[in-house]
Amino acid sequence: MKNLMQWNSLPSESNEWLEKVRALNPLIVQHRDYSEQTNATHKDVMSRFFKDGFGRTSVSRAFGGSQVDIQTTSALVLEFARYDASLSWQLAVQVAMGRLSDYLPEATSEAIYNHCDGFVIGAIHSGGEALPMGDEYLLSGKWAFASGSAHADWLVCTATVKGTENNTTPEVRMFFVPASQCTILPTWDTLGMRGTGSHHFQCSNVIVHKSYSLDVETLKKSPEARSSRAYATGYYEFGTLAAMSTVLGVARAAVDHFRNDRAVNTDPGLEGVIFEKTGRAISSVHTAHLLLEDAIHQVISRGETIGEPVSARVGLAASVLTENSVNAVNQLYSMAGSKAVYKSHFLERCFRDIHTGSKHFTLSPLNLHGIGKYYLDKTNVLAAA
Repeated sequence: MKNLMQWNSLPSESNEWLEKVRALNPLIVQHRDYSEQTNATHKDVMSRFFKDGFGRTSVSRAFGGSQVDIQTTSALVLEFARYDASLSWQLAVQVAMGRLSDYLPEATSEAIYNHCDGFVIGAIHSGGEALPMGDEYLLSGKWAFASGSAHADWLVCTATVKGTENNTTPEVRMFFVPASQCTILPTWDTLGMRGTGSHHFQCSNVIVHKSYSLDVETLKKSPEARSSRAYATGYYEFGTLAAMSTVLGVARAAVDHFRNDRAVNTDPGLEGVIFEKTGRAISSVHTAHLLLEDAIHQVISRGETIGEPVSARVGLAASVLTENSVNAVNQLYSMAGSKAVYKSHFLERCFRDIHTGSKHFTLSPLNLHGIGKYYLDKTNVLAAA
């Protein structure tokens, strides 16, 4: 049983990073209710989080980051989720946004990632308009889901370039804007993941130099090779793996808590049902973990050749992992009895958090529609992959 839901192997650097997470755990648990009540992780937790280097794990060492390998990054996100899904999710988002440092001009990445203390986060879907003015743009818009907004130094604002709206493919760019030039709108009143503070934000008539932006089309490929590049892996694959890790971490935490917290039932018939349902929950989480490991292996082994087949494998893993993880938590929550309805109960928090995190588009069951379509198209390379 020891090997169930455990990594087959981890890089040597993982232990040092995981020990940092565990050392931070008492402070996280101490302030976990604060994040639920205020929609923001406590400043003392975040101060230690940034001091320990978690804010730059996926940023190139050339720009002040740690350039942690993909499997270790996944293990960190998963471990944080065992203590606080909201903090784990903020790390997962920063992992994805940190990847943008490989796509921006090097001078811009240096200026942003090596000279700020907080998050660089924002929105990847267009919610605004950018008017070209020579080498600059006049940016206005409103965006959603700014996870970690309370601790952000920079906000990424994705907008459609004015004058290209009627093109076959309108130009959409990500613009990097100091958080001080944006307004956070307190909209994050949700079922779970409350501590992420994933509020809406907006800006109006902000001037952004072109060098502080990038074309979103470039994110569909590996970043161009250069001496400062941290990873060959593309933006979307990296971000999806991080989101998967949070959801799986919540499910693993639920399994562990159920085992340690449950009272033995005196009805042997009922106990048999509980054993069977618990076995199913463990099986679901173990399968999810194997899917995550396979997705990481696919991404690492393909490297520069990453593309539709690998993206499809990651999408498949994300959808099934999420479905399995949610089902496991639902199963455990249903067996926990009436005590699980209280906010103070850990499984109640797991139930809310996993049903919120699983709504992210990268984890959607709609991924399976696309995979089925690719597979049944006999001309598509995925059919033979």
